[in-house]
Amino acid sequence: MHRLFRWFPLFLLALVARAQVDVKLEFEQDKFLPGEKAEVKVRIANFTGAPLRLGDRPDWIRFNIENVSGAGVARKAEMDETGSFTLKTGARGTLRFDLTPLFRIEEIGRYQVTATVFTGPGETHVVTAPVEMEIMHGVVLWEREFGVVGGGGERRRYAILQANYLRRARIFAVISNPEASVTHHVIPLGTVVSFNPPAMALDPQNRLHILHQYGSDDFVHHRIQPDGTVSIRHTYVSRVGRPILGVDGTGDVAVVRATRRPGPNDVSPPNEAQAGGTNRVSGAPGTSGLPMAPILPPAGAPRAR
Repeated sequence: MHRLFRWFPLFLLALVARAQVDVKLEFEQDKFLPGEKAEVKVRIANFTGAPLRLGDRPDWIRFNIENVSGAGVARKAEMDETGSFTLKTGARGTLRFDLTPLFRIEEIGRYQVTATVFTGPGETHVVTAPVEMEIMHGVVLWEREFGVVGGGGERRRYAILQANYLRRARIFAVISNPEASVTHHVIPLGTVVSFNPPAMALDPQNRLHILHQYGSDDFVHHRIQPDGTVSIRHTYVSRVGRPILGVDGTGDVAVVRATRRPGPNDVSPPNEAQAGGTNRVSGAPGTSGLPMAPILPPAGAPRAR
């Protein structure tokens, strides 16, 4: 009994400390494709009346994920150290963490995420309320296996997936290893209109080109390297019909029947960006004679009217 009374004030002190630091988890979106970046926001508010120093210990924040049956999800890696920082009294701060490289959350289903934040010396900590996220299937619009240039026979697969969440249809480029069933990259490409499916093409370097419509006259062209790097992202406008992917005079893939409209989110090759951010826009497919042609949607796919 005497030992209980000795520990009771320490328990109350820890309880008060936790109440003075508010920690909350939030998702901007709570549905993800397998392998897609699953970013969670950690909001921290300091009501202690003094500066709050966090991050002195490498495991100052620990995430935990459980599936709907309550079983813990295995970890893939430990989180990198974030460094220490101080939150002034009365201040609020927000940190973002990607859960995908940390946990094995590839299986379809719903999950609960919590975080334990150590807010003081010893084991003083706060445990957040759980938030839910869901891993869901996408619809495969197109896929193609290819050999990695200079990869010693390594094969990979490009796929274009559509997911209908966040109120609009979105498409993604997925790069995987078809033999090991390993997903290397999931690259969000943006929203897409339902009446005009995207067009895809591989160039001689096995880079993937995607042209898709996201507005009434607005289109986006992506060029993606086999390692998942987006080397081109250009916006186009066309009021004379549907643009297509063609081959220009140099043998490269180009957007045909559209006008480039430079924007702040453009991605261009270094030499092109230094030249002012413009690119070639062909008026008609080239006649280079290369054994390559645009890969359009399958026969019977809906067309723009």
